[in-house]
Amino acid sequence: MPVAHIGIDDTDSNYLGMCTTYIGALIEDELRGLGYAGAGEPRLVRLNPAYPMKTRGNGAIHLRYRVEGRADAMRLFGRVEDILARSAALADSKVDPGLVMIVTPDASPPAALSPIYEEALRRIVSLPAAIKLLASLGAIASWFKSGRGLVGAAAAIGAPEDATRMYELLAYRSPGSPRGPRPVDEESVRIADLETWPMTYDNYDWYSMEALVAPRGPDPVIVGVRGPDRSSVIRAYSALRIGTRVERVAIYRTNHGSGSHVVDVDAVSEIEPYTTVRLEGRVATRPSFERGSHVFFTLEDSRGGRIRVAAYEPTKHFRQVVLGLEPGDRVRVVGSFRPHPPDPPTINLELLEVLELVELRARSAPKCPVCGSRMESEGSGKGYRCTRCGHRDPGAVPVEVRLPRRIVRGTYLPPPRAHRHLTRPVEASLWEDSFHCAVED
Repeated sequence: MPVAHIGIDDTDSNYLGMCTTYIGALIEDELRGLGYAGAGEPRLVRLNPAYPMKTRGNGAIHLRYRVEGRADAMRLFGRVEDILARSAALADSKVDPGLVMIVTPDASPPAALSPIYEEALRRIVSLPAAIKLLASLGAIASWFKSGRGLVGAAAAIGAPEDATRMYELLAYRSPGSPRGPRPVDEESVRIADLETWPMTYDNYDWYSMEALVAPRGPDPVIVGVRGPDRSSVIRAYSALRIGTRVERVAIYRTNHGSGSHVVDVDAVSEIEPYTTVRLEGRVATRPSFERGSHVFFTLEDSRGGRIRVAAYEPTKHFRQVVLGLEPGDRVRVVGSFRPHPPDPPTINLELLEVLELVELRARSAPKCPVCGSRMESEGSGKGYRCTRCGHRDPGAVPVEVRLPRRIVRGTYLPPPRAHRHLTRPVEASLWEDSFHCAVED
């Protein structure tokens, strides 16, 4: 039986609320009620986090249903279009929804759309290029404004099945509910995290002692729980004590935590605007606080190109790791590049790999050969005297000593509160060598 693949993007507003995943849940519930059979788990596909026009997490959705033929598929498309028209935050001028349908013989994501997913995950895809590709595949599309959301909708359908290995459970309040903080008992979040970690992650930030499952915006999401194991995600959600009515719950397969948005570059000159890059180089300037609570340093690549790197205030104690770097250290940085003239080009640091540390040395007074204490200078050219035992050595000279470093080689992440949806979490690397999470002194 043929399968109708539905992609939806750009329906939510930072100001008016709504959420593309909530619209996906509405569609799932309504179409199920009409007798349509799902042809695979609904998918939440996160795209380029550096995209300048994104709202919050830049997520699009992919839904799949079995249909009896083209006429049945068009009826289904019309139903989805109606739900989108009445639910998307169209009053926000920045919201630009797109709806795409492509019918294939089975539930596998169409390989012809895989390139647009790979590109939209890491860079910016032009709308004309997306429309041209969709037309060549005989896709059905609908949009309400300029059609910008068609890019994300097509990319969501094109994400390969193995790109969405994680699960996210989302519980929603009614969009008409009063806005404000979600009444989620914090102790229950800690318990849920302890009982299901590492098969769920980023539920709670144990450094700042802050629950992370509840968003702060005007959208209808009450809580979100994510992890690689569906049953663990459900178990963590079941442990939460939520002090408001849950209207509905949805579980999506997703590419969260994959780190797949990163573009490897060999030089500063290869960095494109609005991308997240991985670049290796040497620390060229000692990190320091600037503009209040942000930490900056300059990185130099193997070709002599330089770029500023920033650990911003929300990364909290991760900044102390960055401050532990010294000129000459070899590092690999991962972070987004979003130009903000007149500011100099800057990488917003998401992950730091310390590959090689330079040796720091300083001149120091020699130790007393009698008692081992550090001696004191008697004056220029007069040697040294031990204040502990009284031994004098007029011929003693300063010695060079090795200074301890504040950090060690390894990989460092900001605390969970500063993670992006696509950030590869520490839990994914528990079995790898030399992995460190930044800790507060």
